Amino acid sequence: MLGHPLHERWLIFFPVLLILLIFPLTLSATEMAPALSIDKTTVPWKHLSFKGKELFAKLAAEVELTSPSESELNTAFIPSPQGVPVAITESGALVIDTKISVKSIFAKVKLQNIAWFDPVTLSTMQYVRQRIGLKDVKKTYRFTDKGVFRLRKQPIDKNETIQLPEKWSAVKESFYPYDLEKNNCVNITAPMPVIYLVSALKGSDFEKPVTICVFNKRETIYLDIQKEPAEAVQLNHIEIKGEEVIQRNKSILAEVLSLKARSISSGQIMNSFTLVGLQGNIKIYIDRESRVPVLLRGDYQGLGEIKLTLRQMVHK
Repeated sequence: MLGHPLHERWLIFFPVLLILLIFPLTLSATEMAPALSIDKTTVPWKHLSFKGKELFAKLAAEVELTSPSESELNTAFIPSPQGVPVAITESGALVIDTKISVKSIFAKVKLQNIAWFDPVTLSTMQYVRQRIGLKDVKKTYRFTDKGVFRLRKQPIDKNETIQLPEKWSAVKESFYPYDLEKNNCVNITAPMPVIYLVSALKGSDFEKPVTICVFNKRETIYLDIQKEPAEAVQLNHIEIKGEEVIQRNKSILAEVLSLKARSISSGQIMNSFTLVGLQGNIKIYIDRESRVPVLLRGDYQGLGEIKLTLRQMVHK
């Protein structure tokens, strides 16, 4: 190269420099969802109650966190015809069970979302979405190494509507494949464990956006959890710790986390992600002292923004 004129050496060096500059950016772009390592002991609650309303709808949500027994897990899990089902690790499993009651101008609907997940990695084993009162349906999702198997059940007539979902006879099976290596999703979770995650991590953990992979209805997406400027929130809820009942009624400066769902294939923002019945520009307000979500904000079914305010918290 010493014998080449300066402009020729620059022509040789420039492409090499360009590759070196682009290559690290490519690596960082693919490292979207690193493995989580959560300390489950940091989550202080086992039950949360929220209520909220807007002009056309009222919502009430009960969120319960439990540790199932081995026999309960064996009974709950469904088999998958494809892939190897996600197994329980030495970390065990937690169940987050959310019951949502909705009263709107259209109907009275009861929703239930249940997720069985690893408390350390957030990896989900199974997820259930159930709706009663409007187009009744129960969808059970079994997570595997190749994708997610969905078993959908619906009643075929009014007689079946009054029966338990286990008795519904309209059954459809679907399988939604994913490529863990291509999408760089070390672990894939369901929407509801996000409530557990924001309580388990410290506020400083969100100084940079935390990205996780979430299976949302029919596809795996990226969910970016980003810290926003703190906001004042008026607390008005009851805390139960053993036999002690504490009324919390004061104003705090809450930590605000925004949730942005993105398509893995295109990177475009998606508004179909749902958490506790909320969609769109979802925000979670956290009490910095207790790490408990005290307010949830988002849109509900095109009826406008609704705020779900914490009404009761039960300590572990």
